[in-house]
Amino acid sequence: MKKMLMTMALCGLAMAGSAQKNMSQMSAKGQDPRGGVTRTRVQQVKLVGEVSSTMIANNEIVKFTVDDIVNRITRDQDFLKNIEEATKFRFESAGQALNVLASHGWEVTSVYTTKGRQGDEIHYVMSCNVAMTPPYSPWLDPTYERGGKK
Repeated sequence: MKKMLMTMALCGLAMAGSAQKNMSQMSAKGQDPRGGVTRTRVQQVKLVGEVSSTMIANNEIVKFTVDDIVNRITRDQDFLKNIEEATKFRFESAGQALNVLASHGWEVTSVYTTKGRQGDEIHYVMSCNVAMTPPYSPWLDPTYERGGKK
């Protein structure tokens, strides 16, 4: 019995020494065995717009809208130009609007339906990834007034 206990103790000691050697090799390679902290930097931010579709007198009215604060958030002039043109354009159908916006990098995030005066209104919440910009805080901007006007 003593021989068996002595053998198991030696095996346990050998395994502990081997594990300690492996741990020191791991930390020497830069891998933290305690689960170190890794940091990632966000390179893109998601901006949101909306396509709304309603039927008035058997004509489908489709509008693309983006909040005015997007103009202050991003500095990408091509993106801002595309937004301005898309919000002014009269789309023939919701499908056309979704396909055109998809070609510019917009994705449908969610869809919801509301009851309006003229019937059902379908709203497509769209999002688009743009290059990361510094955070914008309207409460710190002295020129910002409630309602988005200067």
